[in-house]
Amino acid sequence: MKKTFLILAIAFTAVSANAQFLFRISGKKIKEPSYILGSVHTLPGSLLDSIPEFVEAESKCRQLYAEYDISSQQSMAQAQAAGQQAISLPEGKNIFDVLNQDQIDLLNTRFKETFQVNFTDSVMKSVWNYQPNVLITTFSLIFTSQEMQKHPELGMTGTPIDMFCINRAKERGLSFGQLDEVQPEDKLKKMRDSLNAKIDVQVDSLVAFLSDMEHRKQMIADELNTVAKTGTYWKEGDYDSFAQSDYWISQVNKQPELFKARNERWLPKIKTAISQTPTLFVFGAGHLIGQSGIIQLLRKEGYKVELIKRK
Repeated sequence: MKKTFLILAIAFTAVSANAQFLFRISGKKIKEPSYILGSVHTLPGSLLDSIPEFVEAESKCRQLYAEYDISSQQSMAQAQAAGQQAISLPEGKNIFDVLNQDQIDLLNTRFKETFQVNFTDSVMKSVWNYQPNVLITTFSLIFTSQEMQKHPELGMTGTPIDMFCINRAKERGLSFGQLDEVQPEDKLKKMRDSLNAKIDVQVDSLVAFLSDMEHRKQMIADELNTVAKTGTYWKEGDYDSFAQSDYWISQVNKQPELFKARNERWLPKIKTAISQTPTLFVFGAGHLIGQSGIIQLLRKEGYKVELIKRK
């Protein structure tokens, strides 16, 4: 019995050795360290109060940087307006101009199965000018919502981690910065032109999605199972298992614009912020891992970045 208890105690200590995904940045003549919290966006921020190391790190910081200011209604409205422009077909065109009749029939069948309404009905007119990829996203969101109901541990039981940290920083009067910004008009135009130039590719992707919908549903279910596992890693402070996860490594490698390119754009802001004052950075944990992750980028610049252990 004692041996069993000892084994369990050792296992628990190993899993709980890290203070979740919390890192300290020091070196390069920084007077006071800064900190990074890798966030799992589905988890509630109230968990942070049970992590003494995070509470201590937060109290030492005098400014906070997040991906976006998701607490700002104005910023979100700007982002939404910019996104609306980027996902629309060229002016004067709608989805019926880019799909043939067989493709429209397939879309209509899947829409009726999923949403209990015909896509061609006038009530759907507001989405007729969306690009084909947006329709894929629409289906994916409803399938994700259905799968989320099978994972109550992923349900939002409180304010998400990122917004929780932003709100608390503002309450304390800390300086606040964004790592990302709403796309300027010139970049937005380039992005829109780029998307519009690939409409044929989008149509092929949409038809493939609609033709193989059951398989796509299963893929979404598998991804949510992985996200649930990631949440477990975070709660247990098992950063190594997360960082070595085949799923997350493949996600980072498959989406260089989402991870690698953003990390490289963030790096100058991070370096400037930590040279000014102790700063807490809160962003998705996927941006931490791999050779193009923020941790390795900072280390290549000569900073010391260490995972904080539980006391």
